[in-house]
Amino acid sequence: MTTLSIVTITYNDDDGLARTLASLTELVHVAGDDLEVVVVDGGESVATRDLVGEWTPAAVLISEPDEGIYDAMNKGLDRVHGGHVWFLNGGDEALTDWTALRGVLAGNQGSVVLADYVLAGRTVDRARSSRPPRSMWHALPTSHQAIFYPLAGIGAARYDRRFGIVADYAFTADLYARDVPFARSSLPVARFHLDGVSNEHARLIGEQAGVVQREILRTALPLRLVSRLRHVASRRYRQILARR
Repeated sequence: MTTLSIVTITYNDDDGLARTLASLTELVHVAGDDLEVVVVDGGESVATRDLVGEWTPAAVLISEPDEGIYDAMNKGLDRVHGGHVWFLNGGDEALTDWTALRGVLAGNQGSVVLADYVLAGRTVDRARSSRPPRSMWHALPTSHQAIFYPLAGIGAARYDRRFGIVADYAFTADLYARDVPFARSSLPVARFHLDGVSNEHARLIGEQAGVVQREILRTALPLRLVSRLRHVASRRYRQILARR
């Protein structure tokens, strides 16, 4: 079985996709058949098809209209075969080497792996560590770009677009609520930018996270209120980071 499937979502962003693919070149070269890459392009771009084809003919490209990023992610899930699935979308960058990553995945087969990541500001990068799985009551314990999902644990589950822009939180919380094993790793695996996160977008995350906490995690009201306050504080902090 393929060890790892990487799903990359892109939409009319060939510069971002090129950055992502470049960061994966060494992984793909070293891993060989242990790794597969699925690119889902909702823009049906000829330039994107050429870019992926020139990068490696081995990559699977799904180029067709979709109903948003989570619909595209589900299309990617329908095509993968790896022991773990990693969503590294267009513009995100892989940081890890294959030897280190393979060791982490091999030691946590069947588990959701929460890894470390790097936030890229305008001039300064900031390393961020994953939190314990129990912090799921408030938010994802790490960035979505730093989570490796076991395909067997996912089963028929898919991203539910009813949860809006926190469907990734809902997806991961559902696995947690179903007692799929979780593990942490201190390996930094991804780098991504905060640019473009608007106040309204961040505010919606806090609001919609409360729905996930109520409907999936069955979190008590007092904790949901605490989480809402923490989201407000986090939003302000990220606004500061995005300007640096």
